[in-house]
Amino acid sequence: MISTNSDKLVRSLHKKKYRSKNNKFILEGIRTIDCAINNDTSFSFIIYTKRFSNQNPELISKINCKTTEIVSEKEMGKLSPSKSPSGILAIANMIDYGQFNNDNNVVFLDEISDPGNMGTIIRTAAWFGIYQIALSPGCIDPYNPKVVRSAMGSHFSLSWIGEKEISSLKNYVLIGADQNSKNKQLDKLIDKWALVMGSESHGISKKTRSYLDQTIGITKIGAGESLNIGVAMGILLHKMTK
Repeated sequence: MISTNSDKLVRSLHKKKYRSKNNKFILEGIRTIDCAINNDTSFSFIIYTKRFSNQNPELISKINCKTTEIVSEKEMGKLSPSKSPSGILAIANMIDYGQFNNDNNVVFLDEISDPGNMGTIIRTAAWFGIYQIALSPGCIDPYNPKVVRSAMGSHFSLSWIGEKEISSLKNYVLIGADQNSKNKQLDKLIDKWALVMGSESHGISKKTRSYLDQTIGITKIGAGESLNIGVAMGILLHKMTK
Protein backbone atom coordinates (compact mmCIF):
# COMPACT_ATOMS: atom_id res chain seq x y z
CA MET A 1 0.00 0.00 0.00
CA ILE A 2 1.38 3.40 -0.96
CA SER A 3 1.52 6.32 1.45
CA THR A 4 -1.41 8.67 1.94
CA ASN A 5 0.54 11.54 0.37
CA SER A 6 1.39 9.49 -2.73
CA ASP A 7 -2.22 8.34 -2.99
CA LYS A 8 -3.42 11.96 -2.88
CA LEU A 9 -0.83 13.04 -5.46
CA VAL A 10 -1.85 10.36 -7.98
CA ARG A 11 -5.52 11.18 -7.62
CA SER A 12 -4.89 14.92 -7.94
CA LEU A 13 -2.92 14.43 -11.18
CA HIS A 14 -6.07 13.18 -12.88
CA LYS A 15 -6.89 16.90 -13.19
CA LYS A 16 -5.05 19.48 -15.29
CA LYS A 17 -5.07 22.05 -12.46
CA TYR A 18 -2.92 19.86 -10.25
CA ARG A 19 -0.69 18.60 -13.05
CA SER A 20 0.23 22.24 -13.71
CA LYS A 21 0.57 23.05 -10.01
CA ASN A 22 2.86 20.08 -9.30
CA ASN A 23 4.59 20.02 -12.71
CA LYS A 24 4.00 16.27 -12.79
CA PHE A 25 1.98 13.83 -14.87
CA ILE A 26 0.85 10.20 -14.91
CA LEU A 27 2.35 7.57 -17.19
CA GLU A 28 0.81 4.13 -17.72
CA GLY A 29 1.54 1.15 -19.91
CA ILE A 30 4.60 -0.85 -20.95
CA ARG A 31 5.60 1.18 -24.02
CA THR A 32 5.10 4.57 -22.39
CA ILE A 33 7.11 3.76 -19.29
CA ASP A 34 9.77 1.92 -21.27
CA CYS A 35 10.23 5.04 -23.45
CA ALA A 36 10.40 7.18 -20.32
CA ILE A 37 13.10 4.94 -18.84
CA ASN A 38 15.08 4.97 -22.09
CA ASN A 39 14.97 8.79 -22.02
CA ASP A 40 16.34 8.94 -18.46
CA THR A 41 13.13 10.35 -17.05
CA SER A 42 13.18 11.27 -13.38
CA PHE A 43 10.32 9.47 -11.64
CA SER A 44 8.80 10.50 -8.33
CA PHE A 45 7.64 6.93 -7.83
CA ILE A 46 6.41 3.89 -9.71
CA ILE A 47 3.77 1.38 -8.62
CA TYR A 48 2.86 -1.93 -10.21
CA THR A 49 0.96 -5.08 -9.44
CA LYS A 50 2.51 -8.45 -8.67
CA ARG A 51 0.92 -9.91 -11.78
CA PHE A 52 2.44 -7.17 -13.95
CA SER A 53 5.84 -7.78 -12.37
CA ASN A 54 5.62 -11.51 -13.07
CA GLN A 55 4.57 -10.95 -16.67
CA ASN A 56 7.10 -8.19 -17.46
CA PRO A 57 10.35 -8.97 -15.63
CA GLU A 58 12.52 -7.24 -18.28
CA LEU A 59 10.79 -3.89 -17.82
CA ILE A 60 10.83 -4.19 -14.03
CA SER A 61 14.58 -4.87 -14.11
CA LYS A 62 15.14 -1.62 -16.07
CA ILE A 63 13.41 0.58 -13.52
CA ASN A 64 15.82 2.96 -11.81
CA CYS A 65 13.63 4.64 -9.25
CA LYS A 66 14.26 4.84 -5.52
CA THR A 67 10.57 4.64 -4.70
CA THR A 68 8.75 1.64 -6.14
CA GLU A 69 5.83 -0.19 -4.64
CA ILE A 70 3.83 -3.33 -5.37
CA VAL A 71 0.11 -2.65 -5.00
CA SER A 72 -2.95 -4.83 -5.24
CA GLU A 73 -5.10 -5.00 -8.36
CA LYS A 74 -7.88 -3.30 -6.39
CA GLU A 75 -5.65 -0.42 -5.31
CA MET A 76 -4.31 0.03 -8.85
CA GLY A 77 -7.89 0.17 -10.10
CA LYS A 78 -8.68 3.00 -7.70
CA LEU A 79 -5.55 5.01 -8.52
CA SER A 80 -5.42 4.58 -12.29
CA PRO A 81 -7.36 7.04 -14.45
CA SER A 82 -7.93 4.21 -16.97
CA LYS A 83 -10.93 1.90 -17.00
CA SER A 84 -8.58 -1.00 -17.75
CA PRO A 85 -5.30 -0.36 -15.90
CA SER A 86 -2.19 -1.83 -17.47
CA GLY A 87 -0.76 -2.86 -14.11
CA ILE A 88 1.96 -0.21 -13.91
CA LEU A 89 1.72 3.51 -13.17
CA ALA A 90 4.45 6.12 -12.77
CA ILE A 91 4.60 9.74 -11.72
CA ALA A 92 7.19 11.91 -13.45
CA ASN A 93 8.08 15.56 -13.91
CA MET A 94 6.72 17.21 -17.03
CA ILE A 95 9.15 17.12 -19.93
CA ASP A 96 11.38 20.16 -20.41
CA TYR A 97 11.07 20.81 -24.14
CA GLY A 98 12.92 24.10 -24.20
CA GLN A 99 12.00 26.75 -26.76
CA PHE A 100 9.95 26.58 -29.96
CA ASN A 101 12.26 26.45 -33.00
CA ASN A 102 11.13 28.87 -35.71
CA ASP A 103 13.29 27.08 -38.29
CA ASN A 104 11.45 23.76 -38.08
CA ASN A 105 8.11 22.63 -39.51
CA VAL A 106 5.19 22.26 -37.15
CA VAL A 107 1.71 20.76 -36.81
CA PHE A 108 -0.82 23.30 -35.51
CA LEU A 109 -3.91 21.87 -33.80
CA ASP A 110 -7.04 23.98 -33.71
CA GLU A 111 -9.33 23.14 -30.77
CA ILE A 112 -8.66 19.40 -30.68
CA SER A 113 -10.50 18.11 -27.63
CA ASP A 114 -10.55 14.30 -27.95
CA PRO A 115 -7.74 12.65 -25.93
CA GLY A 116 -7.49 9.60 -28.19
CA ASN A 117 -7.12 11.81 -31.25
CA MET A 118 -4.49 13.95 -29.53
CA GLY A 119 -2.47 10.88 -28.61
CA THR A 120 -2.68 9.52 -32.16
CA ILE A 121 -1.63 12.90 -33.56
CA ILE A 122 1.46 12.98 -31.34
CA ARG A 123 2.44 9.44 -32.40
CA THR A 124 1.83 10.18 -36.06
CA ALA A 125 3.74 13.47 -36.08
CA ALA A 126 6.75 11.81 -34.46
CA TRP A 127 6.60 8.95 -37.00
CA PHE A 128 6.94 11.43 -39.86
CA GLY A 129 9.69 13.42 -38.18
CA ILE A 130 7.60 16.44 -37.21
CA TYR A 131 8.69 17.08 -33.66
CA GLN A 132 6.89 20.34 -32.91
CA ILE A 133 3.17 20.53 -32.13
CA ALA A 134 1.47 23.86 -31.47
CA LEU A 135 -1.88 23.94 -29.69
CA SER A 136 -4.53 26.61 -30.01
CA PRO A 137 -6.42 27.72 -26.89
CA GLY A 138 -9.16 25.17 -26.33
CA CYS A 139 -7.09 22.08 -27.09
CA ILE A 140 -7.03 19.25 -24.58
CA ASP A 141 -4.03 19.14 -22.25
CA PRO A 142 -1.32 16.99 -23.90
CA TYR A 143 -0.48 15.62 -20.43
CA ASN A 144 -4.01 14.33 -19.90
CA PRO A 145 -3.52 10.66 -18.83
CA LYS A 146 -5.62 9.38 -21.74
CA VAL A 147 -3.52 11.41 -24.19
CA VAL A 148 -0.27 10.15 -22.67
CA ARG A 149 -1.40 6.54 -22.77
CA SER A 150 -2.66 6.85 -26.35
CA ALA A 151 0.60 8.46 -27.51
CA MET A 152 2.50 5.40 -26.23
CA GLY A 153 5.73 7.18 -25.38
CA SER A 154 5.84 9.58 -28.33
CA HIS A 155 5.88 12.58 -25.97
CA PHE A 156 9.56 11.75 -25.47
CA SER A 157 10.24 12.01 -29.21
CA LEU A 158 8.97 15.59 -29.48
CA SER A 159 11.22 18.62 -29.29
CA TRP A 160 8.35 20.95 -28.37
CA ILE A 161 4.63 20.93 -27.64
CA GLY A 162 2.65 23.79 -26.16
CA GLU A 163 0.04 26.50 -26.62
CA LYS A 164 0.64 29.06 -29.35
CA GLU A 165 -1.38 31.60 -31.31
CA ILE A 166 -1.42 30.90 -35.04
CA SER A 167 -0.66 34.57 -35.67
CA SER A 168 2.78 34.01 -34.13
CA LEU A 169 3.81 31.55 -36.86
CA LYS A 170 5.63 34.14 -38.91
CA ASN A 171 7.26 33.17 -42.24
CA TYR A 172 5.48 29.81 -42.30
CA VAL A 173 3.33 28.59 -45.17
CA LEU A 174 0.09 27.76 -43.34
CA ILE A 175 -1.66 24.77 -44.94
CA GLY A 176 -5.09 23.82 -43.62
CA ALA A 177 -6.56 20.33 -43.87
CA ASP A 178 -10.04 20.69 -45.35
CA GLN A 179 -12.09 17.79 -46.73
CA ASN A 180 -14.00 20.24 -48.94
CA SER A 181 -10.88 21.72 -50.52
CA LYS A 182 -10.67 21.40 -54.30
CA ASN A 183 -6.91 21.25 -53.97
CA LYS A 184 -5.86 17.60 -53.58
CA GLN A 185 -2.18 17.98 -54.45
CA LEU A 186 0.66 20.04 -53.03
CA ASP A 187 3.53 21.46 -55.01
CA LYS A 188 6.98 20.59 -53.73
CA LEU A 189 7.34 22.36 -50.41
CA ILE A 190 10.47 24.47 -50.12
CA ASP A 191 9.56 27.00 -47.44
CA LYS A 192 8.79 26.27 -43.82
CA TRP A 193 5.27 25.03 -43.36
CA ALA A 194 2.70 24.44 -40.65
CA LEU A 195 0.02 21.82 -41.20
CA VAL A 196 -3.18 23.05 -39.56
CA MET A 197 -5.65 20.44 -38.36
CA GLY A 198 -9.13 21.27 -37.05
CA SER A 199 -11.52 19.17 -34.99
CA GLU A 200 -13.48 16.37 -36.66
CA SER A 201 -16.81 17.88 -35.66
CA HIS A 202 -16.22 21.56 -36.51
CA GLY A 203 -13.18 21.67 -38.78
CA ILE A 204 -10.82 24.62 -38.70
CA SER A 205 -12.27 27.63 -36.86
CA LYS A 206 -13.12 30.82 -38.73
CA LYS A 207 -10.42 32.74 -36.88
CA THR A 208 -7.69 30.23 -37.70
CA ARG A 209 -8.90 29.84 -41.29
CA SER A 210 -8.32 33.56 -41.88
CA TYR A 211 -4.57 33.00 -41.51
CA LEU A 212 -4.27 30.09 -43.96
CA ASP A 213 -2.23 30.42 -47.14
CA GLN A 214 -3.85 27.38 -48.74
CA THR A 215 -5.93 24.30 -48.00
CA ILE A 216 -5.48 20.66 -48.92
CA GLY A 217 -8.03 17.85 -49.11
CA ILE A 218 -7.87 14.07 -49.47
CA THR A 219 -9.65 12.42 -52.39
CA LYS A 220 -12.45 10.08 -51.30
CA ILE A 221 -12.36 6.89 -53.33
CA GLY A 222 -14.95 4.85 -51.48
CA ALA A 223 -17.64 5.53 -48.88
CA GLY A 224 -17.76 7.45 -45.61
CA GLU A 225 -18.49 10.94 -44.40
CA SER A 226 -15.04 11.83 -43.08
CA LEU A 227 -11.68 10.50 -41.93
CA ASN A 228 -10.42 10.32 -38.38
CA ILE A 229 -8.19 13.34 -37.81
CA GLY A 230 -5.15 11.21 -36.96
CA VAL A 231 -5.57 9.15 -40.12
CA ALA A 232 -6.07 12.26 -42.25
CA MET A 233 -2.99 13.91 -40.77
CA GLY A 234 -0.92 10.80 -41.45
CA ILE A 235 -1.93 10.81 -45.13
CA LEU A 236 -1.11 14.50 -45.47
CA LEU A 237 2.22 14.25 -43.66
CA HIS A 238 3.17 11.36 -45.93
CA LYS A 239 2.60 13.68 -48.89
CA MET A 240 4.40 16.60 -47.29
CA THR A 241 7.50 14.81 -46.02
CA LYS A 242 8.39 12.35 -48.77
